[in-house]
Amino acid sequence: MSTVPALNEDQLETLAIFLEDHAEMSDGLDFFALHGLLTANVVTLEPLSQDQLLQVLFDGHAKWKDAAQQKEIENLIQLLQNEVTELIESGQPFPVPCDLNVEADEDNEAAPLENWAVGFMLLSMVQTDLWYSKDENTVAEVLFPILYASGLHAEDDAFAEIDEDDRLSAQVCEAIPDAVIDLFLHYHSTE
Repeated sequence: MSTVPALNEDQLETLAIFLEDHAEMSDGLDFFALHGLLTANVVTLEPLSQDQLLQVLFDGHAKWKDAAQQKEIENLIQLLQNEVTELIESGQPFPVPCDLNVEADEDNEAAPLENWAVGFMLLSMVQTDLWYSKDENTVAEVLFPILYASGLHAEDDAFAEIDEDDRLSAQVCEAIPDAVIDLFLHYHSTE
């Protein structure tokens, strides 16, 4: 396994700025949400093609400056997808690319982990029947930390109780790297 990141700092910045600008224009996903979506795309039983990923990522409305920008961004996303695939297939705990907590920052912006988890859960919602087709209870249990971090069901009593206990919240979030690998193995192990 390569230990060299797929994207250098300039490439990461180019991708992050494009996604941030796009998100401000049309409620798209930021870099962390993209990373979560790409992670889920490795975990799932039926990965989306690049075109399908772009549809989900940009909600069908990508706004390219020109063909060169489109080619560059699509290439960076593919490189990042390749890196995420390699990391998951290594079998090591998955290195989520942000701090494992859901504390909002001083501007009350969502935590990067929350955005990452939203991106991950987005694919599970697009493919609900597929994701829960193989032992629904196990999938729900393993997905729980990611679903919690996403804040998508923050009003549910179980999640609200976790939010009130900082130590418990940290424990749930710290389970996410193993949850990613457990889900991948659940779907892809040959029995």
